[in-house]
Amino acid sequence: MSIKTRSEIHKSYVHMLCWGSFNFEALKDIFGKAFELAVEKELNKILVDGMEVLGTSPTMLERYDLGEYVAQLCFKYKRPFQIAVAGKVPFVDPDRFGETVARNLGVNGRVFTDLEESLLWLKV
Repeated sequence: MSIKTRSEIHKSYVHMLCWGSFNFEALKDIFGKAFELAVEKELNKILVDGMEVLGTSPTMLERYDLGEYVAQLCFKYKRPFQIAVAGKVPFVDPDRFGETVARNLGVNGRVFTDLEESLLWLKV
């Protein structure tokens, strides 16, 4: 089993609800779809909700690659995105390595272990 998703389009943001077993390539696809939906609906805020994702946590290299991939998506679409990711430890690195990579590459993004905090940060 891999990550399953359901997308919800809200007034001011795209919400990608994720559950199932962690798979790196599937997660990249989820981010790609989230960006495509945001552009299509003319929204700049994205929430990837991974609170129900289980299985093996991402490696450090996967965390790096995902941060870099999100930055590439931001540059590809040339929009001022604000991206929140919510998940549980161990999927969320306590040191926020992937977040640091993305932010160092210019992404306005944060990673949270509390879904409500991610919504507050997005101001939605």
